[in-house]
Amino acid sequence: MKWIALAILFSPIVVQAASYPTSFGNAKAKAEKEVYFDHLTTFYCQCDFVFDDITDLDGDGNTHETMIKPQSCGYRPRRPVTSSGKPNERTSRIEWEHIMPAHAFGGQLDEWVNRKSFPECRKSNGKFLGGRECAYKLNPAFKKAHDDLNNLAPAVGELNADRSDYRFANLVGEPREYGQCDFEVNFEQDLVEPADDIKGDIARTYLYMVETHSAVISSDMLTMMLHWNLLDPVSDWECERNRRIEKAQGKGNHYVSDHCAENQ
Repeated sequence: MKWIALAILFSPIVVQAASYPTSFGNAKAKAEKEVYFDHLTTFYCQCDFVFDDITDLDGDGNTHETMIKPQSCGYRPRRPVTSSGKPNERTSRIEWEHIMPAHAFGGQLDEWVNRKSFPECRKSNGKFLGGRECAYKLNPAFKKAHDDLNNLAPAVGELNADRSDYRFANLVGEPREYGQCDFEVNFEQDLVEPADDIKGDIARTYLYMVETHSAVISSDMLTMMLHWNLLDPVSDWECERNRRIEKAQGKGNHYVSDHCAENQ
């Protein structure tokens, strides 16, 4: 029995090490299974959702799709029907939103701007990958920034589409076109304003992306983000999300964790 006890005492303990996402698909899978698995709430509208619609909420027979519960948040689609007359599927599913859009930290890259100058980005049919796809394929730094879990959040698909790569801003007098969801878009000026209670989450993500992935933002944007950081303090969920991300990929956001440590 002594030898068994000693063997147990000195046997190596296997600890699963955090592993950085190997692809965007892997990043989304890690976000679902290791970060948001029990926090089923969308980022912009705070709508409840399910990752797998096993009860077939919409009656389409697909029980393996994400499904928004609009009654939980008062979300009303801006475009419930597409231009072709079909139901807009993006109004009922979640999509993984880059809080800082990929264009903001990769749109200036040579692989993005001059994609046709890179033979590696030519497809078998002679056409070229898009700029974003080309940069993702050839630029390791962009790929790492693109797949960083700190910059990903679940959002209603329609809002992800309407936000596009528009800049965040403080808008005055913009109509709300998504029911009770506090999300405003100025399509003429390519600007978006989210709800006040997530402005801090956005700000801390932007500050992190600038520091960690050399994203470039204007001085006006930096000033606004510093203000948003103060306007909306770190929440308990933001702290927990950050802890899970650090465990999942080995790197969290210190702009979040510093505040979490202060409040312990």
